[in-house]
Amino acid sequence: MEKLREIFKENGIQITKQRLAVYKVLKELNTHVTAEMVLGVLAQRGISMTVATVYNILNLFAEKGMIIKVGSAGEPVIFDINTYQHVHICDENTRHVRDCPDRGLVELVESYLNSHPVEGLELHRIDIS
Repeated sequence: MEKLREIFKENGIQITKQRLAVYKVLKELNTHVTAEMVLGVLAQRGISMTVATVYNILNLFAEKGMIIKVGSAGEPVIFDINTYQHVHICDENTRHVRDCPDRGLVELVESYLNSHPVEGLELHRIDIS
């Protein structure tokens, strides 16, 4: 519990029971999730929360860099607890998202974009779909 409090403090997030519950679910599932999936796990544990609250918490975590919002997956939004640099591969038909932890691919794309910058944009993270 102390480690969770430290993570929240480092990211400037006030600790609430709801935020802790959502973060614990994310860490335990350790995969790509939707707000509805998180809500389902919370309900199984007897924790009542609205889908809007879960989305608000997930969006806050994404804004603070604690999780990644997978932009290429469409709707509903998919979130990833793994924030290390990696590529997401998304099946358009099933919407299943898989990680591709190929550092060489990431470096290749970063190198290209750094040597061919897009005017007015600063490169922070790359999503390939």
